[in-house]
Amino acid sequence: MAFDGLSWYRLNRPVTQEEQAARLPTAQPCSETAKDGNTVFSMSDCCLEISDAKYWDKGRGLLAFLLPGTFSIAGTGLILWMMTHVPPVYKERGELGLVYGTLSFFLVVMLCFIGLGVWGLTRECFGYTRNPIRLNRANRTVYVFRRNGRGGVLSVPWDKALFYVERKPRAGLMKTAPRMVRCLVLDGNGKVIDTFSVGKRLVLAFDENSASGRLLMDELYQCFEFYRRFMEDGPSSVPPVTEFLSTEVSFRNTLKLYFGSVSDITHSGHPLLWLLFAITALPTFMQATVHYLTQRTCREPVWPEDVERACT
Repeated sequence: MAFDGLSWYRLNRPVTQEEQAARLPTAQPCSETAKDGNTVFSMSDCCLEISDAKYWDKGRGLLAFLLPGTFSIAGTGLILWMMTHVPPVYKERGELGLVYGTLSFFLVVMLCFIGLGVWGLTRECFGYTRNPIRLNRANRTVYVFRRNGRGGVLSVPWDKALFYVERKPRAGLMKTAPRMVRCLVLDGNGKVIDTFSVGKRLVLAFDENSASGRLLMDELYQCFEFYRRFMEDGPSSVPPVTEFLSTEVSFRNTLKLYFGSVSDITHSGHPLLWLLFAITALPTFMQATVHYLTQRTCREPVWPEDVERACT
């Protein structure tokens, strides 16, 4: 099993029929339009550096720790206090065993929640500000950053990488369905030995075949088409990058990342878009805040010298 920061994935298995059906061939266009989708860190004549799908969701581990983790710590303290301050009446009734047993059960539950919060915290905090991906058209190689140091970069031949649209089932209170482009790394026998995501993770609130769903899926295909054209035909075949993602950690850059489309909403004059912005503004601000705080605990990724030389 492999955990990529969003979900667990089973390895050492054959490619499923669903993955084959959703495959995005690197030699064939998947969209008439190519757009960077605000996923590009840098671009040169031979190298395109982009984000992975979990970059936009960075901070959820900290949020998981701050919400259930904090309440669980407070609950643990309360239970321990109750266990050391049991009223004498329970001893007189001979019910100490029942009281301690009940409190011990809830103590274990609280400790499990604390452990879950700490696990989520360590998955994102104290790591790297980003896990970029480099597409090198000169040697037709995809470089996936995992960690600093030797063996910290996964190298995959572009022509052997299996890209596909990952479709997660609807879940949560809002019954939304995540969509992203994922790459499967195969061995000589065609078994999946590694995986990573590219670009942006989008969330469908409507059916994929609806008008809104098609617009969102078009954005996903347009992003991959941007990467594909760059690798196949070079930087002259793609439109100029609208705005590069900043590698500098600052709260201003984080707000810009999450609220970059506000100007489009304000200029649209559409009342439904204004209503949507009003509903999502506070949750988005909270997500931006934890994203920034998480990044402040992380260090910058450093590409190995051989990758730097290959991309120069």
